[in-house]
Amino acid sequence: MFLSRVEIPWEFSRNPYELHRQLWRLFPGEEKETRSNSEESRQGFLFRIEDNPTGRPARLLVQSRRAPESASGVVLVGTREIQPQPVAGQRLSFLLTANPVKTIADAQRDAKPGKKSEKCRVPLIKEEEQREWISRKLADAGKIEAANVLPHAPIYFRKGNRGGKLATVTFDGVLRVSDPARMTELLVNGVGPAKGFGCGLLLVRRL
Repeated sequence: MFLSRVEIPWEFSRNPYELHRQLWRLFPGEEKETRSNSEESRQGFLFRIEDNPTGRPARLLVQSRRAPESASGVVLVGTREIQPQPVAGQRLSFLLTANPVKTIADAQRDAKPGKKSEKCRVPLIKEEEQREWISRKLADAGKIEAANVLPHAPIYFRKGNRGGKLATVTFDGVLRVSDPARMTELLVNGVGPAKGFGCGLLLVRRL
């Protein structure tokens, strides 16, 4: 895999939805995501927004299966190859910006005659629920020994004529690896939904 630092001009980074579209330009010919849910194997890339100051280029960290290629208007600051090799019993510090959610029945749709039952995602707002979410997501790979939870301001975006909002948090902590193969899967494929908005990239380092 490859880890790259990228800068995207403010004219595109002001809308989080556009960030993802601009990053695709670094991978010409790459097949777009076809996953129906966040648990399927990932295609393409994961990214994390490191800084997005008003009026200035956004700075991003991008993890990809193939090396990115230069694209006009997108600054490729640097790229290095990485080979995650977690070991059972190993303690790792981890950093993850995520969109913790739960799936519930859409009560409004269910109330309409003739409409099929639908599911919808709702954000987990309470810190206790967020901690339970990350523990559950990482449970097959390792045990969390400590974690801080940093909430963020809502992310507002536009997709065509439609607007949307995401609630995100950053988890910063320590875990002990129990299943190296599963940990590698999470490092490659990411954790949770909203990956197109900079969520899901699990970063680790040895302690």
